[in-house]
Amino acid sequence: MQCPKSSPECGFCASADNKLLPGACLISNDTTEDQCHNEHRLWYTRGCPSKNGWLALIGLGLYILFFSPGMGTVPWVINSEIYPLRYRGICGGMASTSNWVSNLIVAQPFLSLTEAIGISSTFMIFIFITVAAIVFVIVFVPETKGLPIEEVENMLERRFLNFKFWQRSSGSGQVDAQKTISL
Repeated sequence: MQCPKSSPECGFCASADNKLLPGACLISNDTTEDQCHNEHRLWYTRGCPSKNGWLALIGLGLYILFFSPGMGTVPWVINSEIYPLRYRGICGGMASTSNWVSNLIVAQPFLSLTEAIGISSTFMIFIFITVAAIVFVIVFVPETKGLPIEEVENMLERRFLNFKFWQRSSGSGQVDAQKTISL
């Protein structure tokens, strides 16, 4: 019998004491479920473990590997240079607060969403939000590499209302058309 996906015909009887002990994928009926409970085991009806569990571990490892030097640290580096000196403390606090509120917004409805629309649809929503965030960063976050903090401050003050972050200024208050930053 194969039982790789969640179906009403399948269940998984696992050890209640030690999660590392193997369980069994069985036909789901009252007799099998009662026998599992009588042996003080846990009965799961959401499907049996997949033989491809190693793929999830590799994916998690790759996520951690690429998140740590990328989106794990980049927002904090940008926070240290993007705000004017006089507002840096308060803006850093606001950014940190919005970070943790955003984490809460993602984590809180996750299980409810997976129950309501399924795992793949939930992750499709997250993919859409991620793509929208990438587009936002490309369009609105200025390149500050190699610029002194004073020039970054002047650039942000001058261009905030015009949203012309993709052009670099020469420091004299005018946009230098020769120094546009390519996306």
